[in-house]
Amino acid sequence: MKAFTALRRRLRESPRWRFAALVAGFYGLMMLLYAYFMLANLSSAPQFVYAQF
Repeated sequence: MKAFTALRRRLRESPRWRFAALVAGFYGLMMLLYAYFMLANLSSAPQFVYAQF
């Protein structure tokens, strides 16, 4: 357990790993936002607009 916590502390202090974690977190947030907009029914157009096509 001590080796794991030491490795974790070293990775947290590494600027390369911090940047990778920041990029991964940002990517995850963007994917959540994208999934929300894809799955939510947010259409505000009236029904007749869809009936024309």
